[in-house]
Amino acid sequence: MCKRQEEDYYSRKPWLRQAAESGNVAAKYHYALECDRPEERRHWLKEAAEEGYIPAMCDYGLECDDPDERRRLLREAAHEGHVPAMYHYALECDDPSMRRRWLQQAAEHGYVAAMHEFGRECDDPKDTERWLREAAEEGHVQAMYELGLESDDPDEKRRWLEKAAQYGLESAQEALAEVG
Repeated sequence: MCKRQEEDYYSRKPWLRQAAESGNVAAKYHYALECDRPEERRHWLKEAAEEGYIPAMCDYGLECDDPDERRRLLREAAHEGHVPAMYHYALECDDPSMRRRWLQQAAEHGYVAAMHEFGRECDDPKDTERWLREAAEEGHVQAMYELGLESDDPDEKRRWLEKAAQYGLESAQEALAEVG
């Protein structure tokens, strides 16, 4: 961290804490993100989530030990349009159609991990390829690898496997060695 960034960080944190302690819900959330101690972070995330601050509902939901509370918070944030919550709520869904619905919504909103996961769940191979390609083009390494494995075109196969291997994905490096 350069000197200027360090000064900004240390000058911002006390102001965020003061605003959080005086009841500003956005400050509670942003102060939580600055906290070094996990229990303090969770305290401020929980407070902001309980007050309905949507990003805090998602973040606290992800850290929540109670699975019912986690699902409730993620569901509420997803229904409010919070894209990361849509993805994470989908992963919590037991109902496959509900899971696919939320994954598709998050993917259509550009959430890269959702593009990959939704692509893997598509029934139509063309849809699978479309979503995996979109995720790979956005830098999702596992999608690069999977596209490489599935490609019938040897040049495309090599290209995607090389990209995934450049990111250090061992399975892509092994697949590349087999392709020759």
